[in-house]
Amino acid sequence: MTKTEARRYYRNLRKEFTRVEINELSEKIFQYIKQFSFSIEKSFHIFLPIEKNNEINTYPIINWLYQQQKEVVLPLVVGDDMINCKVEKGFETVLNSRLIPEPIHYVEVEASTIDVIFIPMFVADKTGNRVGYGGGYYDKFLARCRPDSKKIGLTFFRPIEHIEDAYFGDFPLDFCITPEGIESF
Repeated sequence: MTKTEARRYYRNLRKEFTRVEINELSEKIFQYIKQFSFSIEKSFHIFLPIEKNNEINTYPIINWLYQQQKEVVLPLVVGDDMINCKVEKGFETVLNSRLIPEPIHYVEVEASTIDVIFIPMFVADKTGNRVGYGGGYYDKFLARCRPDSKKIGLTFFRPIEHIEDAYFGDFPLDFCITPEGIESF
């Protein structure tokens, strides 16, 4: 399956989920996240869900990170790139013109300071290649991260066998978490 085919197929599958199903599946993913030992990691990059896209509800994960005394960093799209926004507990957001929630108050931080990156995606293959939205934002961001930062994809769907057009510039995942479990690459 190519990235374009996977993107189309899994976007359509995700559109069929009800809000109740999204919350139930998101909760299962959250329970698997809590199985990780993040004792030495301090800074966590995580996306906010885009409701119209039926994305994973990450707010319970964010609240849990604060309970664990972790730093939370959110992405903010600026032009054709993203910046990293450290936010405090109780942060406020505003929807941009594409209905993507963005933090209002934040401190910009360097990608090299981030220990764990939770990545939105449609699906991964069995070697950790991922299919995102196709904008290249996370590829640019991951290129600035430390090689030892943990890259964890979050998706509702189990990995597929192979993504035919994965290329050298892609950054493979270390882990993928689905409602069915944790895949390690």
